[in-house]
Amino acid sequence: MTAFGPRMLRSLGPWATALMVTLAQPGVADSPDSPPPADAVITADAPATAAVLQPFTVNYRVNVSKIPTPIRATLTLTEAGDDQYRMGLAVKSMLMDNSEQSLFQWRNCQPHTLTYQHDFEGFRRERHHRMTFNWDTLRVSGHSSADDEGQDDFDYSITEDTLDELTMLLKARCIMQEGVSQYQLTSAYGKRLRTHFIHVVGEETMNTPLGRLRTIKFEKRRDQDSKRRTIFWLAPDLDYLLVRARHVEGTGLFGELKMTGYDGPYNALKK
Repeated sequence: MTAFGPRMLRSLGPWATALMVTLAQPGVADSPDSPPPADAVITADAPATAAVLQPFTVNYRVNVSKIPTPIRATLTLTEAGDDQYRMGLAVKSMLMDNSEQSLFQWRNCQPHTLTYQHDFEGFRRERHHRMTFNWDTLRVSGHSSADDEGQDDFDYSITEDTLDELTMLLKARCIMQEGVSQYQLTSAYGKRLRTHFIHVVGEETMNTPLGRLRTIKFEKRRDQDSKRRTIFWLAPDLDYLLVRARHVEGTGLFGELKMTGYDGPYNALKK
């Protein structure tokens, strides 16, 4: 794994790890007293949008080119008071430590980031970002430190729909209501803005800790013609819960995230 570990695992953070964004939905319909049979596909009659979010914890395992690794990831969402939420992602092993934190407000089906930070250490590489979003002036400022880019303070303009890379997929449940097959998102990360091209490519039914779920398969590229891409599977009947994510670096080389545990509003669906 050391031959390609640094590039692959750094590619998993922040974007591929950001794919682990999972929303809990209030107002979920009452679940059956007993779990569904193994061949049943779970659906939930929940509204597509919500005024508030509910806390959750989701666990994932990281595989590299279908080879299991000891790397585990945990994504959490907690209430922070004053109409604010805090999302945190921790990806840890003996070889690396990747951590992201986003403090944001949820307004009109969009996360409005207040602060974002990303720290990566491993394989003799480091990356640290501290960012503050000012929505009154539509600017983001902060400090970046990376072994391949040095240290720098920054301050630049953003638009009303600019996201951070951890809460980016919170937009999926709103955008998909419009019946689109492709869309673009803009995120602020470190010293620059990033554009993400996202395509809906099909549906699959998967086994998960919550039973069998119908999922929509998305593909994301930073450039329309890029060979590097990220594929992710979201469960629309559970408010676009992330089931799996795969980041492809090249032929036969990819990192994959698989959900292994869940604690949140859908606990009653567990077998």
